[in-house]
Amino acid sequence: MPKAFPIVAIAGAALVLACSFVNWVVGEAGGETGGVKGKDGDGVITLIVSIVAALALVGAMATKKALLYLGGAILSAVTVVVAVINIADPARLVAQKLEDEGASASEAEKLAEQFVKAADMSAGPGLYMVLIGALLTIVFSVLGFMKSRNSR
Repeated sequence: MPKAFPIVAIAGAALVLACSFVNWVVGEAGGETGGVKGKDGDGVITLIVSIVAALALVGAMATKKALLYLGGAILSAVTVVVAVINIADPARLVAQKLEDEGASASEAEKLAEQFVKAADMSAGPGLYMVLIGALLTIVFSVLGFMKSRNSR
């Protein structure tokens, strides 16, 4: 089986891991730009899931067990869902950050909506890179799974 499939899948998981620390929401107000990093919210989920997916894929590469490839793909599907939810609703991450800083849930939601409108906030580069990394991991994990099943 070509070693490229698991290596590219692991690289996708590593991209997710790295981009969980990058700005997921960016905005500009009054000439100032800023953002909220993924690790301040759901990026923690993508971070953990990408580590487990990468470990599953390393295990698949080492043991040649097809189901481990499938595990990497399923875990990365969770990351895709998290990324799409956050791309669709940038205020969500801002609200999570405000709650972490002591605001109540209802207060945080109201303030987040105001921030997103006032600062023209939108999904940042980290979210898109997380999505790309997760999709790479899914595609190459499934290819590795199929190739592994066919080589039996």
